[in-house]
Amino acid sequence: MKRFVVPIVALFTLAVPASASAHARTSTVALDYRLVLDDAARRLPGIGLEILDGDRTLRVRVEGVTLVVHGDLGEQMLRIGPGGAWANRASPTAVAENLTTPGRGWTRIGGDGGFVWHDHRLAPPPYDGTRLGDVARFTIPATVAGEQVPIAGWFVRVGRPAFWAWSVGVAVLGVAVALVVRRLRLRRLGAVVLGAAAGVAALGALVAFGGADSPSGGVAWLQIGLGCGLAAILLGVLVLLRGVAQAQFAGIVGIAAAAVSLGSLGVFRHGVVISLLGATPTRLLVAAAFGCGLAAAASGFTLEDA
Repeated sequence: MKRFVVPIVALFTLAVPASASAHARTSTVALDYRLVLDDAARRLPGIGLEILDGDRTLRVRVEGVTLVVHGDLGEQMLRIGPGGAWANRASPTAVAENLTTPGRGWTRIGGDGGFVWHDHRLAPPPYDGTRLGDVARFTIPATVAGEQVPIAGWFVRVGRPAFWAWSVGVAVLGVAVALVVRRLRLRRLGAVVLGAAAGVAALGALVAFGGADSPSGGVAWLQIGLGCGLAAILLGVLVLLRGVAQAQFAGIVGIAAAAVSLGSLGVFRHGVVISLLGATPTRLLVAAAFGCGLAAAASGFTLEDA
């Protein structure tokens, strides 16, 4: 009974970052469409525009000008300038976007120089399975000093990766590693190495996603810090343990890494990966966390049968 105390504690501990990730404001890791701003929108004097794909938000920075964003009915919705960001309480669009409450007048909702908000007009069109859905247009009307400066661009559909190929590759790798470790009678060492590799890969994916998928356009430091702190603790415990307990603990780490990676499997079903890394490196991290995690569990939890 004593040998199972550490694995149970480890499972409970690793459940914390998984729960935090599941309850984050956005868990988007991959999409079918990439949003591309027009050249004219990217070159507006005194205005910097950036689309944050993870939450379909728009980040605006201004310098020396005041940008007025209009809503669905053509009404003035937002005013972003040197004096801050202001929302029109009489704008149905501003109220619908939860930028302000219904009423009269303007209310300040942001500091000087810029603002970030979610805009429903950046939602991509439904994909009907044909080439007709590959490219579509989006436009958010805006003005500067009464002159129209629309925030416009394109939804560009990115082809999906071959999910079956990645699935087969992960399965073959996991089975092959587990069989080699078993045949060479290195299951204890193999479980430890595989568990550590799965944990490192899961942590790498967490950092890559957390640094690129914040609704405010910043970095999800809380999630990243929590993940790094727990990884350091688990690595220390893994180093201190010996024998069967060490292998079982590595198996638990592997299971947790694979479980956490389940929420990131969308990277294999969509073309655009929301990550600090490129699409392929991120998919490799997720695949390693999942495949090595399952292999670590298979090696560690069957050690007594050897």
